[in-house]
Amino acid sequence: MTASYVLVTAAAVVIVEAIVIGVVAPTVLSGKELEGRVQTTATGMAGKLSLGASRPGKVVFGQLGEAGARLSRGEPDSEGGLVVPEVTGPCPTGPFTLAVLVDPSGTVLATSAPACYPVGDHVARLPGGPIDSIGKGRGTAIVDGQSVVWAGAAVEPLVPGKVGVPLHTATPTSATSAAPSPEPTAGGNQPPPDVVGFVYVQSPSTGAASTTGIGPFVRTGLLLLLLTVAVGAVFGFLTTRRLTRRLAALARTTEDVAAGDFTRRVPVSGTDEVSQLGRSFNTMAERLSESSVSERRLTESNARLAERSRIARELHDSISQDLFSLNMLAGGLRKALPADAPVRPEVDAMEATASRATREMQALLLELRPIALEDAGLAPALDELCRAYRDRLGVRVDTSLELLDLSPAAEHAVLRVAQEALANAVRHGDPHRVSLAVAGNDGMVEIRVTDDGRGFDANGDGAGGMGLRTMRERVEELGGTFAVSSTRGAGTVVDARIPRGPA
Repeated sequence: MTASYVLVTAAAVVIVEAIVIGVVAPTVLSGKELEGRVQTTATGMAGKLSLGASRPGKVVFGQLGEAGARLSRGEPDSEGGLVVPEVTGPCPTGPFTLAVLVDPSGTVLATSAPACYPVGDHVARLPGGPIDSIGKGRGTAIVDGQSVVWAGAAVEPLVPGKVGVPLHTATPTSATSAAPSPEPTAGGNQPPPDVVGFVYVQSPSTGAASTTGIGPFVRTGLLLLLLTVAVGAVFGFLTTRRLTRRLAALARTTEDVAAGDFTRRVPVSGTDEVSQLGRSFNTMAERLSESSVSERRLTESNARLAERSRIARELHDSISQDLFSLNMLAGGLRKALPADAPVRPEVDAMEATASRATREMQALLLELRPIALEDAGLAPALDELCRAYRDRLGVRVDTSLELLDLSPAAEHAVLRVAQEALANAVRHGDPHRVSLAVAGNDGMVEIRVTDDGRGFDANGDGAGGMGLRTMRERVEELGGTFAVSSTRGAGTVVDARIPRGPA
């Protein structure tokens, strides 16, 4: 993330630098174009001086108020020449764009840089060459170790008279000029008498080394780029340090949850996007934990049901068949013996025991019998269970079943409690009548199973067996209550209350 900050800021600097160079580069003149513009500037100034010879004060050397003019390079103007800036301060260091008007004897009549070439001073040799050769062409020279392009033009008045009064007419000063000032050249080098002066224009040579104009921008851009990288790295580290730690904690917790540890949670503080992500992750982890618990319970329940089904099949296929055969043999033996046979009582007892064992086995098979709630629903499943007791065991079972919307866990618990309570009543109470009631009340489902069987001492030591303990555990596991009341010879009542849960 810190790297992204650095990359973005660096890209912004590069784009800005490219735009600046794109704007500046077109203004950097080639060598040939610069030479032409210098000549055009000199010729144009000479022409204006010629026309203004009889109109003093009309010629301006140097552009007043040119705040954007650059001294260090040629600045194109709109007329095909160069902008000659007026330098009113000290003489600049190094070559710059300037214009000087001298008379044939070498005296400065006007200048764009008075501090360098004061008006009235004698300048015998400018950087472009001797005075008498200035008006004959153009060329290059070395000034302060750097190349300049120069051009000259002769001022030839159209009417007799003196040249126009220059812009700078101040009294000559003792300032040092940029070029040496030897004595005037010999008379043999004097210009023709009809030439009243020469205009000399020079500009730094930016054409051959066009990168000179772009170089400062490139260097500034590179420096700015380096500073931006450093600042971006520090800023990115400081601003993303806490965020990266939070994201790392979230990633570690995600890995732990993915590995099966649903107890892990992400510390959450604040209201930003990462905090919202952490809250959502914690909610997801909580639901995964609940789903895992429910799945484990369902798996255990399915395992118990599978085991019950297996035991029921084995009991039906082996022991139940053997008990039926024993009961048939005892009945046949009783019928075959005379009434006064000495073993008649033992045969009768064997037949009664076989009949009772067969009845209990049938009740146990009904208790273990799997019933599909998904296909029938709770009320039809309970009604089918009660009808099986009536049809197979001959026990009268009265029902009062209310149709309720229950959660799957609550439906399963109601069915198993009713199934085990009926089986216990038939197996241990030997009742003539059993009743089953299921009703809803205040967000709970109530199950009541009563019988008129033998009953037992509910308050005695070791009261109740495995069936009662299983029913109690099943009900209390869902947050319900379970109670049993019984008296010997007066039957048994089983009451259970289970939360209905979300349907």
